[in-house]
Amino acid sequence: MRSRKRWMGAALVTLAAAGLLAFGVRVVRAAPGWLAQVPLFDVSTVRVEGTDLVDDREILARAAIPDTANVWHDATSWEAAVAAHPMVRRARIRTRWPSTLVVKVEEREPVAFVATPVLELVDAEGRLLPLDPTMVILDLPVVRLDEAGSSGEVPSPGRLQDLIQAVVRLGENPHFHGRLSELREEPDGTVTALWGSSPGLEVLMRLPIDPGLVDEGLDVLTQALAGDSIATPSYLDLRWADQVVVGYGSD
Repeated sequence: MRSRKRWMGAALVTLAAAGLLAFGVRVVRAAPGWLAQVPLFDVSTVRVEGTDLVDDREILARAAIPDTANVWHDATSWEAAVAAHPMVRRARIRTRWPSTLVVKVEEREPVAFVATPVLELVDAEGRLLPLDPTMVILDLPVVRLDEAGSSGEVPSPGRLQDLIQAVVRLGENPHFHGRLSELREEPDGTVTALWGSSPGLEVLMRLPIDPGLVDEGLDVLTQALAGDSIATPSYLDLRWADQVVVGYGSD
């Protein structure tokens, strides 16, 4: 009899807990609805974080958060509007209680100039960026497509992807990337990098770029320069997996 009472007592406790839990879930789900009516949570400030190349006013204009906004309102549409900006990679809106919204932006980062034939900035995905190169100070290499393989139109991200990824891979060697002035696509599908000050050293490479082979090539070049203080190499051929060629003149 005593065990039966204990069982019934435990069952009642379980049912009561389940009821409270279900009630709590309904309250939490309904909370944003009624909390959005509380003036304490009306948006008084909207801040933008993460911008460097884009004016904060552009981001705020894109978001178009209304004056009647409340921090409990769904921010999905505002985030999507900001993310649609051609200079924005990702956008998230966070709340700083009780009445501030923070638009966190991840900008698209320029990695090179592309000759179209005018110079335009491009990101790691091959997207042309709507930035005026004359208005920003960026020390980036120039990418030139093979004219024979170009339609003369503005190149698509897919058309640029291999060359841009080559620039990104070369960035794994800061010493090489820091002196890289140009990466040129050749008719046979290889690339030529202009390295150093004018006229610079031509570095011949195959795609995809092998950063390890670039390291090896620079080591061989250093040894060649140390062994001959008079002759100046004109090119470095890294197109072969089993050899590095340091060339002089028209060799």
